[in-house]
Amino acid sequence: MITTRALALPAASLLALSAVLTACGGQDGTTGAETSSAASSPVSATSSASPSTAADGVPDGVGAGGGNGCAPNSATAPAGAGTATTGDVDLDGEADTVWLSGGPERTLGITTATGATFSTTFTGAAPQAATALGQKLQPAGPAVVLLNTGRSVALYAVVDCALTPTLNAQGEQYVFDLGFTGYGTGVGCVAGGDEEDLSLAGLNAVDTGDGTYRVTRTAVQLDDFGRRATNGETTVVAEGLSAEDPRVQNARTVGCGNQTSGAVEPQ
Repeated sequence: MITTRALALPAASLLALSAVLTACGGQDGTTGAETSSAASSPVSATSSASPSTAADGVPDGVGAGGGNGCAPNSATAPAGAGTATTGDVDLDGEADTVWLSGGPERTLGITTATGATFSTTFTGAAPQAATALGQKLQPAGPAVVLLNTGRSVALYAVVDCALTPTLNAQGEQYVFDLGFTGYGTGVGCVAGGDEEDLSLAGLNAVDTGDGTYRVTRTAVQLDDFGRRATNGETTVVAEGLSAEDPRVQNARTVGCGNQTSGAVEPQ
């Protein structure tokens, strides 16, 4: 689920999200990434390929992303930034690059295959390095970036070649909890019938008190090109699961389609 510092789930809360590494794939129909411990801490932001047969958000070919891409500019990622190849976030059909830089002004950025670079600054209370990944959802967007600051995952949309914080119903940035506030434990994407058809979801693995777990999945509905998000239906994936069950492990990861590892903030 989710905490509603940045959205509202069952009873005004959000879902969860965090750390990206190690893909886990789903008996529950979602794809995720590495397990995460944390919980939810506020994050503030200020703006400043190959084909696949799996549901991974990768277009069938170059130019098939549903858009024209971003125009090149003279901006560049800072020297020493942590980088990673990510999904097609400018919808031109080619993979792009997500990056993070540390220091007094922590920065999340994108450099597209077309040569455009844009970024935003962020803060987070957790001590660990942030991680980030991007992905194109559904056949023609929106494109999102997930910023994991250790206790929570902040959601951004790529709109007009800029990183735009996605807002919840309260007008605050939508944030997935990673176990810190009890509203969620991970983030994943549900695959539709088409290989590019991905939908965002918050995951929650709850200890039911008898040594077994219940896993739920809450759909995240994105509107206005990803500028706004609301919680949709919550589905019980399974109950009575052991802690080692792949569905429990998957619910403690962060990922989306083929994006299961991302850029790591240099320390």
